[in-house]
Amino acid sequence: MSEQNDFDGIKYREERKSPLVFRILFYGLIIWGVGFSGYFLLGGWSSVGEFAAKKLAKSERLAKAEVPGAAAFPHREGDLKQYLTIGKTVFAERCSACHGHDAKGLIGPDLTRKDLKYGKSETALVETISKGRAGGMPAFANELSHEQLEGVVRYILSL
Repeated sequence: MSEQNDFDGIKYREERKSPLVFRILFYGLIIWGVGFSGYFLLGGWSSVGEFAAKKLAKSERLAKAEVPGAAAFPHREGDLKQYLTIGKTVFAERCSACHGHDAKGLIGPDLTRKDLKYGKSETALVETISKGRAGGMPAFANELSHEQLEGVVRYILSL
């Protein structure tokens, strides 16, 4: 039996070396891969670490950002009845379309519940009213005065 590989007219041609271009590309790719792996795996770079650093920087930046009334009304100018009256008026004008005239909720959530999605504290309500929330709650920071904002918060807390 002969060792000739002549199937379908294809003749076997034995070559000892691949073309020079392929060898250059092959060894260049190996060198690049070792360098790339060494830089990213052994160099201390981590996308998780970078993400954590960016997240920390953003949270620090947001913590420094001043929210109108973010100190949860440290000074109490006027009495509670006055703020409740102002808050009830502002609520009727601006909030009742979404939260209902009795604050039981229409488009917006029921504000008479004990717990709200973002909290039912003075600070949480001030942030929600002034900055707004994704999903439909508009921001009122530029539209309400400090007294109006405090009045609305006091009114919601009284519900």
